[in-house]
Amino acid sequence: MIGAWTKHIKDPEEKKRFENQVLGAKSVLERLQELVLEDEATLYRAEIDTSTYDKPNWDYRQAHRNGFRSCLFKYAKLIDLDQQETK
Repeated sequence: MIGAWTKHIKDPEEKKRFENQVLGAKSVLERLQELVLEDEATLYRAEIDTSTYDKPNWDYRQAHRNGFRSCLFKYAKLIDLDQQETK
């Protein structure tokens, strides 16, 4: 589990309880992971559509997509409870 889940908790006992709650919600987080991956796939399909370039300000739209993809990647990594934090 990535440390961001519990970095706000100072008490070791409370931290352990919270970790158990997160791990207990693993099936919910796995479904959320699937939804994030679906959003990423939709984003990819929109990017390879050549009609995108026919629209005004397509470059701003691409910048928006890049930011959204970055956010999706961040949260996909966070909700993957099998990830180990590297230091």
